[in-house]
Amino acid sequence: MVLKLYNTLTGVKEEVKPIRDDNTIRMYICGPTVYDDSHLGHFRTFIFYDVLVRYLIHKGYNVIHVVNVTDIDDKIINRANEEGVDYKVISERYLKSFIEDWVSLNLLPPYVMPRATYHIKDMIKIIEGLMKKGYAYQADGDIYFDISRFSGYGLISKQDINELIEGYRVEVRRGKRNPLDFALWKGWREGEPYWDSPWGRGRPGWHIECTAMSIKFLDPPFEVHGGGEDLKFPHHENERAQSNAYLGYEVAKIWTHVGLFKLGAEKMSKSLGNIIRIKDALKRYNPSIIRIYYITTHYRKQQIFSEKKLEEAENIYEKIVRVYNHIIDGLNKADEGNKMDFSKYKEKFYSYMDDDLNTPSALSIFLSFLSEVESYLRREKKYDYSTLIDALDFTNKVLDIFGLKIEVKRLDYEKLVELIINVRKELRSRKIYDLSDYIREELEKLNIMLEDYGEETRYYIL
Repeated sequence: MVLKLYNTLTGVKEEVKPIRDDNTIRMYICGPTVYDDSHLGHFRTFIFYDVLVRYLIHKGYNVIHVVNVTDIDDKIINRANEEGVDYKVISERYLKSFIEDWVSLNLLPPYVMPRATYHIKDMIKIIEGLMKKGYAYQADGDIYFDISRFSGYGLISKQDINELIEGYRVEVRRGKRNPLDFALWKGWREGEPYWDSPWGRGRPGWHIECTAMSIKFLDPPFEVHGGGEDLKFPHHENERAQSNAYLGYEVAKIWTHVGLFKLGAEKMSKSLGNIIRIKDALKRYNPSIIRIYYITTHYRKQQIFSEKKLEEAENIYEKIVRVYNHIIDGLNKADEGNKMDFSKYKEKFYSYMDDDLNTPSALSIFLSFLSEVESYLRREKKYDYSTLIDALDFTNKVLDIFGLKIEVKRLDYEKLVELIINVRKELRSRKIYDLSDYIREELEKLNIMLEDYGEETRYYIL
């Protein structure tokens, strides 16, 4: 089967396949604005795209995925002013924090994680191009994109322009032709960082950053564009408009969006103060448990925070670890026994994953597979080696796709020998010499030699 994802732009599921004849999927993911620590809502989006990247690699594609960093923004400037520091202090601090969370949650490194301030010249070049084409105009020191010139505006949010004007709170600026016209370049205001441009000092608008970095690193058109549902409007609507206007063609084939993560009735948001930081969650839960928690809800649905669901994810993780270790232990004893065919589980797993990355159903069928394997290991007296190899291979593939790390539990033989020696010591103190001698003889067969020195016993291994 082929992987299909729901395209927000067209409203249907579409096949994910290379646009060029190079077996490569190119993907742009809107990354963080680094003005505070990341919370569970942020990483729901990033974990989804990490699973998507992993699954595409599993299917044999080359994947180039870009995750941008917004390191200049009103929120960053405001935070810097509150603390009385340069904006770079804030962006550096929280970019470091973001990368720490990224690594802790076992996300694959992107092809590149470009920072907006490193690409100001690229943004200026695109703005100049938009002005030459008549898509942008200057007003009171700012440069705005004229949405009336772009016929496809509103296709991502599925609203017409009048509805957008009524439902969206826009910043009123002198000289704007339309309330929805958005800033490509903001003229310098006292207390703000600035860069020189053909229009004087200033800084880029938010939306132009992603256009510049996606064009630079992915050479449009590219296959997948992604981000959270809250980015549909205005960010992705504006980004698509300016990108397509500049290029003259569709910048990305499939636009995908991850549902909001809520704490109760409200979206989890720093501005609302209802957040659970990733760093706090990691103090309580293994990173793999958090990843399992995310994938138990389909990515396009809203996910509401629940301690109960996290506990269920913890139980799932414990089951995976238990069965995985049983398989490893069984392989050490396997030879020839009754065979098992797991093909039905594999087929269902991949059919769910190919259907808009349906991770809840895929995870469910994987857990059914683990139950079948566990039942086999408990039921059979002799294990078939090829059956367990097949089970281990499929398990490892699923773990890699979901980005889960499993600790293989190994027996601490030194502590076990010390325990046996202590039991033998107790037997000797009770003058049960036949059993104490039996233990000594059996250990010798295992090349573990005991030497008694009064009440002390030492051992060495031949």
